[in-house]
Amino acid sequence: MNWGAKITLSFIVFAIMISSMVYISINQDINLVADDYYQQEIKYQDQINRIKNTKLLDPRPEIVLDRKRQEVIVTFPKNLAGAIIDGNVHLFRPSDFTKDFNSKLILDENNQFILSLAGKQKGLWKVKLTWRDIEKEYYDEKVIVNESL
Repeated sequence: MNWGAKITLSFIVFAIMISSMVYISINQDINLVADDYYQQEIKYQDQINRIKNTKLLDPRPEIVLDRKRQEVIVTFPKNLAGAIIDGNVHLFRPSDFTKDFNSKLILDENNQFILSLAGKQKGLWKVKLTWRDIEKEYYDEKVIVNESL
């Protein structure tokens, strides 16, 4: 084989590799955190204010993972629980947004909200808690790791 054939063969192999990479790249599933991420980014100052409002609370709501019962327990202090007008608990899966779960924040008689992790995928989750009272909006989050199905 002469050097001209080797160069031609090298170009053909290179073209096949590049074509393969383009094909693989096009078929990758890209999970955006949100479809309207640009609009959310513009409104992020509101989120910063919610976080500041939460940091000023004393005591703050507590988000705990009960591994034995496979539950996330959100407990509000009495003084905050009575003032809640509206709220939401978002179980966020960073690796796959299709597994996310939203629930309206409804407290029981112990000022708790209990969210079962039974049947949820193993791995890292974020519990995102938002609520509001008459005056302000609040936001808190906690990273949890679900270790069993």
